[in-house]
Amino acid sequence: MDDNQCNLFEICKATGAPLCPLQENTVKHGIWYPDEAICQSKQFESLSWIKKQKQIVRLKLTADDGFFTVRMLNDIHIVTAGIKGVDPNENNAESKWLTERAEKRASHTPKKHSIRKKEDDENWETGTLL
Repeated sequence: MDDNQCNLFEICKATGAPLCPLQENTVKHGIWYPDEAICQSKQFESLSWIKKQKQIVRLKLTADDGFFTVRMLNDIHIVTAGIKGVDPNENNAESKWLTERAEKRASHTPKKHSIRKKEDDENWETGTLL
């Protein structure tokens, strides 16, 4: 995309927004710390990763809480108070973060299903189906 497609491009650039939907290299390789600026363009506010950035900012995280990439932001389903980015000094930080989240998600999924199945079975036995 051409930088001229956004009337706020220069403003975002001046405020130090490190991730820009119009710049493919920042989307693919850029990093963002929670205390840095976010794209302010209304035309991109519906992008999932920009929504996640805004939610993370509300948590008042700082650079000490680590950085996020667009891939990481897109991987987040729900922004919770315990969310952290990754340490910039760690090798393969993004890959490790994504792998840990996938493993955590996988370990929680069977528990939820077994709890729901148990509740369904109990409701069936007591005749209180929802």
